[in-house]
Amino acid sequence: MTCLVFPKSNAQVAVGVAYGMQIPGRQDLKFRYYENDQLIYNIRTTYVRTKSTAISNFFATYWKGKYGGRLDYYSWEHYSTAKTFLNNEIPPFFTVEQAREALLISPMVRFNYPFKNEDETGFKEEYSFIGIGLGEALTEVDQGKEEWRAAFQLFCGISIPVSKRLRLLLEAKLLLTRDADTLSNQDGWFVDTSGRWHPFRFGPHWDTKYHVLQIAMAWKL
Repeated sequence: MTCLVFPKSNAQVAVGVAYGMQIPGRQDLKFRYYENDQLIYNIRTTYVRTKSTAISNFFATYWKGKYGGRLDYYSWEHYSTAKTFLNNEIPPFFTVEQAREALLISPMVRFNYPFKNEDETGFKEEYSFIGIGLGEALTEVDQGKEEWRAAFQLFCGISIPVSKRLRLLLEAKLLLTRDADTLSNQDGWFVDTSGRWHPFRFGPHWDTKYHVLQIAMAWKL
């Protein structure tokens, strides 16, 4: 008698919440003053200090065997402080606060822990995963404006079971967003924000990046 055994590949759906820290890349700031719709001052910076802040997100995942998908909503704050300027002109304020939110969709693939191919018995209770995603990020600049721009993420992590339905996730991520360019619609001071050049980008305005470390809890539905 021959017995054939096929690995199970039931779909798995989970929702979760993650919390951690983001380390931003360096930024450039341009402090601009308009009067009667005319640009009067354009004060550029040569060194801007950025601050690491907390970042949280809610997510939902779907797995079907080795492959899956993920929907992420992120929320975090970005603080930049101008330290030195290109010339002797000084703006009336130095620190710029950016409130950021992002919504991204990511295809994923998982491996047996740690980052090994699936064996004959299927996935173990512990597994590792990687993903890449695209979406939109909302940036609200204090002394500026708010706008939606494209966003990108690359991430990896490990999933560790806590109970039958609860999982602990440890994740490392790269978030990449576009610059927030201020366009004046009234007189006064406005701020343009942009990142610094780095090799991993898609164009001249894809350079505002964040290195993220998070701990997450996921509940299997």
